[in-house]
Amino acid sequence: MSCKRSLSRLLLVLVAVGLAAAASREPSDATEIKIVDPTFSVQQGFAINGYDPVAYFTDYAAIHGDEAHAVVFDGVRFLFANAENRTQFLHDPKRYLPQFGGYSTFALSKGKLYGADPRVFDIIDGRLYLSRNERVQELWHRNPNGYISQAEENWSELSGR
Repeated sequence: MSCKRSLSRLLLVLVAVGLAAAASREPSDATEIKIVDPTFSVQQGFAINGYDPVAYFTDYAAIHGDEAHAVVFDGVRFLFANAENRTQFLHDPKRYLPQFGGYSTFALSKGKLYGADPRVFDIIDGRLYLSRNERVQELWHRNPNGYISQAEENWSELSGR
């Protein structure tokens, strides 16, 4: 196994350990559901850095969620801007998750796992893709379908799925 691949796998293990630690701090009043595919992009214990995953689709905007509308999904805490968005998420959580665990799609297409800025996003074919920053998003816009295809290949290898 190459050094690069070993480091990528180590990163995934470290992220999983961080998720387990975050899950142990969850308050008991949050609704909890469990599905196989976690979202890895977590800061301060919140998925997508506390942005509402449904708002990307309903408002086409990155909107911060509110603790009053929190949901624990696969051990990760998601925040929602309002009760309606929370309900939509509970109805079909997988629909609203960022692709590739919230990592930068362009970076992943190049075989790298880089975090993403949740304010820099695209929705393509009903799926949410995050970019590392606006410059990377410009590069990604040159060939999104090609980068998605390459990212899918790399994701299965890097994530072990």
